[in-house]
Amino acid sequence: MDWHPITTKPESGKRVVALYNDGSGAALFLVHDHGVMDQNGDEYSSIGSDNFEKWAYLPDGFELHFEGVEEHPLPY
Repeated sequence: MDWHPITTKPESGKRVVALYNDGSGAALFLVHDHGVMDQNGDEYSSIGSDNFEKWAYLPDGFELHFEGVEEHPLPY
């Protein structure tokens, strides 16, 4: 797994894991053209905040909790 600095924007349509900068854990995101969705389907403008330090792509085929739920259609 290759880790990228939070200042590097991931590709749209990819799923990523981002490490909290305080070492407390990580969060999962789906990247799209207008921002990101977290593992619950909540929208954010980006993962480039003060909360995260690094990110890495998740394996192809990995699905987040909200995917496939009718009330949260994919943004692309």
